[in-house]
Amino acid sequence: MLARHHRFFIASLFVCLGLAFADAPSAQAQITTRTQLGTQGDSTAKLYERLVNRLHATTQPQQDYLLEITKRVNERKLDLRLVVAIERYSIRRDSHYPFPFFERALKYEAAKRGITLPSIKLYQDQPIVTVPTY
Repeated sequence: MLARHHRFFIASLFVCLGLAFADAPSAQAQITTRTQLGTQGDSTAKLYERLVNRLHATTQPQQDYLLEITKRVNERKLDLRLVVAIERYSIRRDSHYPFPFFERALKYEAAKRGITLPSIKLYQDQPIVTVPTY
């Protein structure tokens, strides 16, 4: 009899926990906030936000690189459809860290079209080299 009540108690506990988690709001991983860029209604800001968030560009050099890509799309030097297609390709390749695939694939496809893109290394801070004193 006691075991039967114990099983009933455990089952009702799982049901309560399930209902509690079902009602919880879902978490979203968003690096840039909509109030930061997207409130102007500018399509450039929307593309930049999309690239930063979906490609998981967490460092400042990565975000600077994506800003440059967004500027080139605005200047019509890069096709928007190409950038979005390569973004989707890179997410399919590695959904956890798609940025390196995006950079390499975009550089390759742009070169096929005669467009030279800078490397991410251009945006990274150069290390300070000090001469050792003896």
